[in-house]
Amino acid sequence: MRAGAPSCPSCGSTFTAVRCPECGHEGRAPEFRSGCPVCGYAALPPKDPPVDRPAPVAPSKTRRGMPVLFSRIALLVLGALVVALVVILILHA
Repeated sequence: MRAGAPSCPSCGSTFTAVRCPECGHEGRAPEFRSGCPVCGYAALPPKDPPVDRPAPVAPSKTRRGMPVLFSRIALLVLGALVVALVVILILHA
């Protein structure tokens, strides 16, 4: 829709007035060219400028650079080797 159009191109409704969302003042569109003539809404800078914050980082599924699954499997294999070593030592004693 072009600025200053007298009617909506979609539904055909005519625009007879503009209402300020801040103070509710109604008037013709030319009155609002540089913001609301009563409260200045849209002519003033935003009240709270956006703050640049770094994007949240998803938690890593790594432990010291290794995937968690790999470290769990390695721990199970190491445990099995320790148990096998203990069994061998007990049988040869």
